[in-house]
Amino acid sequence: MEYDLTNRVSEIFARNSNISLVEQEGGADAVLAGRIVGYSNRASAYDAGDNISEYRSTMTIEVELVRNSAEREGLWKKRLSWSANYSADPNKMVQEDQENSAIAELSLRLAEELSDQMINDF
Repeated sequence: MEYDLTNRVSEIFARNSNISLVEQEGGADAVLAGRIVGYSNRASAYDAGDNISEYRSTMTIEVELVRNSAEREGLWKKRLSWSANYSADPNKMVQEDQENSAIAELSLRLAEELSDQMINDF
């Protein structure tokens, strides 16, 4: 999950002309650090036979933008969460693929939301 989210954030930020990504932290004016603080996957809908028909995956992240200086002054901090639904399937491999697709969607949506909120807050 962490790898997918990091790649999505990098992709979204690379498309934004207001943000420059650098390879070495020493060359940056500010550093964005974050972590996944929560992930849940729960039944969200049931069919007439009381069998699970849909799941909801939710990912929560915390991110902080700090000035790249000795003081590491905090410039911005957010906690973001996003949810995605997917259908239950009796085939566990299919269901696992659907959960993985939901995780990919969560990573993309959180990366987009992070970018939007950072740009709007500055």
